[in-house]
Amino acid sequence: MTVSEPSSLELCDVDVTIDQQEILRNISLSVLPGEMFALLGGAESGKSTLLRAIAGLDRLSKGEVWIDAENITHTAPHRRGVPLMPQAFPLWPHMAVGRNVAFGLQRQRLSRREIRERVTRELEYVGLSHFRRHLPWQLTPSQQQRVALARTLISAARIDLFDEPFSAQDEQLREKLLRVLKGRQQQSALTTVITTQDPAEALRFADRIAVLHEGELQQVGTPVELYDMPAKRFVAGYLGSVNLIDGEIEYAGDQPLFRAENGIVIPLFDHPVKRARTGSAMFRPQDLRIVSRDAEPFGDEIRFSGRVERTEFLGDSLRHWIDLAGKAVCLDLRRDATWNSLHIGDQIVIGLDPAKIRILER
Repeated sequence: MTVSEPSSLELCDVDVTIDQQEILRNISLSVLPGEMFALLGGAESGKSTLLRAIAGLDRLSKGEVWIDAENITHTAPHRRGVPLMPQAFPLWPHMAVGRNVAFGLQRQRLSRREIRERVTRELEYVGLSHFRRHLPWQLTPSQQQRVALARTLISAARIDLFDEPFSAQDEQLREKLLRVLKGRQQQSALTTVITTQDPAEALRFADRIAVLHEGELQQVGTPVELYDMPAKRFVAGYLGSVNLIDGEIEYAGDQPLFRAENGIVIPLFDHPVKRARTGSAMFRPQDLRIVSRDAEPFGDEIRFSGRVERTEFLGDSLRHWIDLAGKAVCLDLRRDATWNSLHIGDQIVIGLDPAKIRILER
């Protein structure tokens, strides 16, 4: 199979306005050659519009789109070499599955034998080997979406764009297809941009993630960077369960302190913070641990006394909600841990490493 050299993609200060409604504002980001790049956001975040703008289907009201060293801002969609699998996964209704998939090869000078072999291979990848002669109306939505996926992948383009390509799949097929797409991307160094509303999906499979919210870019980074070091409250909450305690920064001499609205004081060791700044102390549920009341202090560990309010079953772990002076925080413990026997009303002491705390501006 012939595969194009992977390409870089760059968006420079992109705005998109449709029917006098501003959909995207000041979007600037770079996608590296050969990486899987996820656009993560909710239904109204603008991620689908961003893909359409890259493909040339939605006009920019401002900004530029570059592939490698080529400015393609005003290049016609069919000349960009950037296939887009849209969310609606439309198929040619009069064409059988095999011809629909082969459609992506129509501009390549290939023999009938090579086209047939490549179509067969792509249909095997998506589990539709026996549906080659079926028409789209004879397929389920799940099968139709997989045909559209195969049609996009077969072109071996320099950049592939996928708009929620697994939305019609059940959990098992979704997992399988994600692994197929990730394997293809790694094996052939394909530059892949994929949208998703599922943060767990993006964290597991993307090399880097751009988080979008209401048409604005919130943050770009690796899964670890975004999860451990979110820049904003929205990113912190969207990427997973999080504890956020509102308050403000104050100083005791040279020691910065975070004074929460409920009166809790958290010393901020080695934290670069500004004076007289309001914000939120952020830490993840798994950053907390239960300690014995009689245990000796461990390093700079911060300790709080609280009361168990409720417990939730998460499968391999239990989530305990703890009341800390009127503020509920969640603590995750593995089911085999000693403290799985906590009950509602229990008084406990929890410890927190200050290095795990991140101060986010409101």
